[in-house]
Amino acid sequence: MRWHASPHACVTCADGTAYASLVVVRTPRLLPLVAAVAACAQQEPSPSPATPVLDRLWSETIRSGDVLVLVPGTGSYDYLGAPIEALPVPQVNVREHEVVRSDAVVFEQAIAAARRAGFTEAQLEAGELSILLWGAGFTRLTAFDYISYEGIRLHIDILGGTNAVASGEITDNLFNYTGDNANLDARDLYQRTQAWLAQNPSQGAPRNVVVLSHSWGGAVAEYLALELPTIAAQLGPLTDGSSEATMPFTVAAGVPGFILGYHLLGPVVRDYARPWGKMHIYEVDRPDDPVHAMSFDGDYGGHHYNIVVGDDFRGSYGITTLELSCHGQPGACGT
Repeated sequence: MRWHASPHACVTCADGTAYASLVVVRTPRLLPLVAAVAACAQQEPSPSPATPVLDRLWSETIRSGDVLVLVPGTGSYDYLGAPIEALPVPQVNVREHEVVRSDAVVFEQAIAAARRAGFTEAQLEAGELSILLWGAGFTRLTAFDYISYEGIRLHIDILGGTNAVASGEITDNLFNYTGDNANLDARDLYQRTQAWLAQNPSQGAPRNVVVLSHSWGGAVAEYLALELPTIAAQLGPLTDGSSEATMPFTVAAGVPGFILGYHLLGPVVRDYARPWGKMHIYEVDRPDDPVHAMSFDGDYGGHHYNIVVGDDFRGSYGITTLELSCHGQPGACGT
């Protein structure tokens, strides 16, 4: 994702940290202050991916036959839907397609999460997990293959849907980052998952549906997880064959620090009681991520969670690594 240069205003947080916030022409002058206050509230460090709780969660919630739902964010139609549908063959190699590479976070999250759960490359390529993509505005394809930085081929089924900010840059969508849009997107994601499960029912035990998300997609995924009891009561269960699927784990990376009308968690591992047991939410945010910090004059490289140094892919930030890179160089952006 790319940023538009703009003037900025600085606000100092209670701990003395100064944050720069975006000022956009024709934007009410209150917005930078609101964004900066949100940034002050979101400075907790992200949990380590190696904590005992997370070590256990991957293998407990991602089992053979389960479903991973991938939820990308801003510009996902521009970076994923449109360019992938334009390919002559429905497969994309992330190392060979610069545009797709700009928004390939959720695919590498899927591989990283599966590896943390104990899956091998061969198991992933054999399709032991169903991997679904929501919200990127696909209209023609129903599936495609993604070839990862490490050469792993994933089969991706397309759930459909177009998220509220699927077209345009972040600064084009400032007033679309709202609780109302998170609600609409979360419900669409839930209903499309319902429909897929109905069309592809489990032949045995009910499956887990694990959500992996990035950017605005992280806000949508968190909203769905937090509001799941209400949404499920209104829209019905995730019927999966003769029983019901559960949504036990949501991973959200690079989540906006503030959206209008709804409070997101910030970097945390938290669990909630649900009828089937515990549901877990893991939000992880790079310390140099301008989207999470609401510091929109920052370096957009900090919003990339695929960690690459030169040609070397180091992992998915917050899942398999806490190393940072910026535009292919080691370390945080802005250092």
